[in-house]
Amino acid sequence: MQKQWLVTIGAVATASLLQAQGPGGMGGVWAKYQDKLTPVHEYSATMVMEVGGQAINTKMFKSGQKVRTEISMQGMQAITITDPDAENGKGVMYTLMPAMKTYMKMPIPADVASKADDDKTDIKIDELGKEDVDGVSCDKRRVTITVDGKAQVMTMWASPKDKNMPVKIEMVTPAAVVIRFKDYDFKKPTDDLFKVPADYKGSDMGQMMNVPRN
Repeated sequence: MQKQWLVTIGAVATASLLQAQGPGGMGGVWAKYQDKLTPVHEYSATMVMEVGGQAINTKMFKSGQKVRTEISMQGMQAITITDPDAENGKGVMYTLMPAMKTYMKMPIPADVASKADDDKTDIKIDELGKEDVDGVSCDKRRVTITVDGKAQVMTMWASPKDKNMPVKIEMVTPAAVVIRFKDYDFKKPTDDLFKVPADYKGSDMGQMMNVPRN
């Protein structure tokens, strides 16, 4: 069960970094892609992730560069909050366990974050035509993000009627992951969603694991 949760949270963390703009994994490059297609940076949506043979329902909220995901699985809940601007732009991810009122703080590794706007980072978009996903007419694209010669390839289906936002994404992270989005709401999420509650007790995983920082 613990291993399953680690895989699940890791997959959701990858999705959170992907959606976050600014420094943070592929976030900076992803922001350029998103800006090219749509100016939407504040919304919420239901995100269904298929990873390890299991479908995980997740609620996602995005406001500027901040992303919150809420995972519910087998009676347990976990929340991740990704803030690429925290701590003078170094970036932080929090994992909250509401049942225990605890959280873990993890810095976004500096060697990863610094690559977001690097000259060696590139994005290529191949148009693959039209295709319906769950009854929604979508533009299908192959998106290749290259960082220091290493490519991450995704297939994406985006909905013109939902401001060109993704309806489905397929990628390998290194496990095969399929992400489906639905129930888009383009109202700005409230600021408190991106803050750790004051009564939660936390630990700094960056210090425990000696994650390098700038």
